[in-house]
Amino acid sequence: MIGVSFTSNWEILHLMGPRFASNPSPDDLRFSSNADAARRYRARTLLVFVVLQCVLYGINLRLLPMWGDETFTVETVAETPARIVQIVREDIHPPLYFLLAHWWSRLPIGSDPLLRLRALSALFAILTTAFLDRSWLRDAPQNLRNWFLLLWIFSPCLLLYSRMARSYSMQVLFASVAIWYLLRLAEDAAGWKNLAAFVAALAVLLYTHYLPGLAVWAGANLLLLMRLRRGRRSVWKTWLLPNALVAVLYLPWLVTLSGALGQWRHSQVYSLTGKLWAEQVLKLCYWFYSFAFGESVPLWLLPVTALLALPCLWLFVSGARLRRNWLWPALFAAAVAFLGATRWVSYPFIAARLLFLLPLFLLALAAGVTKKGRLGTALGVILFTVNLAGLWSYYAGGDLLNPAYLVPNERIAAEITLHSSSEDTAVWIDALNFDGTTLEYYLPKSFRIRWLTTPESVTAARAELNGSAIRHVWFVRSSHDISLGQIFEKLESQMTGTSSEHTLYSYVPFSSVHLAILRVLALLRHQDGSQPRQYMYQMSEFQGRR
Repeated sequence: MIGVSFTSNWEILHLMGPRFASNPSPDDLRFSSNADAARRYRARTLLVFVVLQCVLYGINLRLLPMWGDETFTVETVAETPARIVQIVREDIHPPLYFLLAHWWSRLPIGSDPLLRLRALSALFAILTTAFLDRSWLRDAPQNLRNWFLLLWIFSPCLLLYSRMARSYSMQVLFASVAIWYLLRLAEDAAGWKNLAAFVAALAVLLYTHYLPGLAVWAGANLLLLMRLRRGRRSVWKTWLLPNALVAVLYLPWLVTLSGALGQWRHSQVYSLTGKLWAEQVLKLCYWFYSFAFGESVPLWLLPVTALLALPCLWLFVSGARLRRNWLWPALFAAAVAFLGATRWVSYPFIAARLLFLLPLFLLALAAGVTKKGRLGTALGVILFTVNLAGLWSYYAGGDLLNPAYLVPNERIAAEITLHSSSEDTAVWIDALNFDGTTLEYYLPKSFRIRWLTTPESVTAARAELNGSAIRHVWFVRSSHDISLGQIFEKLESQMTGTSSEHTLYSYVPFSSVHLAILRVLALLRHQDGSQPRQYMYQMSEFQGRR
């Protein structure tokens, strides 16, 4: 009730401020005093939340090893700006984040390029917090604001992806800015400042990443068309002008965008279930689970989150229905984003690609908590406790749902370098099941590295082995072979039979959470019926020939 009173007083003061200045009454002075107290309280609480976030997001940035996409970032931003633009044109990324990260990396804030880039991501997350509080939550009841900030700051999902050397948190920031000014523009189509801010934020978002930019653009068009249909507004000012301005600002990159869409249409993604609709359901559930509970989950938390899933969904739906005026545009933008992500990445990477929607999700969740009274508060407290458990598990570093973030590539490279020489050594990487980009980054450039993806690449590698002085082979792969006919398991068996010495190294042991999930998914055993796997990745060392 106090939060609602503060909000009401602040709105009255905002609307009637000029009259107060000329002839204030005792009631006016009381309203002004309450509003000043509310502002001071909000400023102090925001400062507390931001300090907490700085600590949570800034400590031990080297906790997780560098993984493949981060390696791409580190290598790309080290190039010249012209070369960066050329690289991302050939890939499927716009240039803005990489150019900004290039200039950020030149600041004297440490010698490790990975840590500098992860710090930049954390900074974007902190800036997003300040922006959301000063804009989205500006007139929100204090109870709603506090719940949102608690769920936001202590979100294991946001923490995980805002401490990576990627553009995820930058996408969240500029998507939040674009959405805020879009809502203001929809309310006041003649507001030129809102139009300029929306167009600029959306253009920046499109230059940061295609997916959130196109999704927010799609949702914006639906919202503006709905407003146009409901009121007497100019089609030119309300709909055509914003789209034209965004298109003009993005004109230098439109051709590249069309090429990226072509790659997207022809992309093929690994399917865990092998069935289209089952895979979509899996990705949708993984997305919801990551947003609600995070991806760092100890075993005891699995049944708790299973029990919380439906209540959490109930709170989300209850909160989302409070803003019917922008509910359908938000759902449309989410659908566009999900369609784009599900075609491009497999289920473990869905939440990262859709992270820009997390503020909307948590705002609806916080609104549901406040709307449902004592029951909502009780569920909110339980959910917050689950978040704290997820953060604890994250800093323990062993229970991430996606084990690809845990591969110790630097240690693997050190093992190879220590026990072999580039003159007679080849490193084979199972590129279907293992992302070897980071391993290649850490290995000396003089080593022979062969990427194995098809039976033809395996045949070529064997031919090179038979026709050269190579006597030492390292074969790095996942313990789960998804290749057609399990060609990599057969290759390992053949090499074991023909080599005079074979040593097996294992990495990333399956936690109890992984083993439980694998049992559910019926993936615990190899296709040949051998004993259950205990490690996610392995490396075989073959020396000599029989």
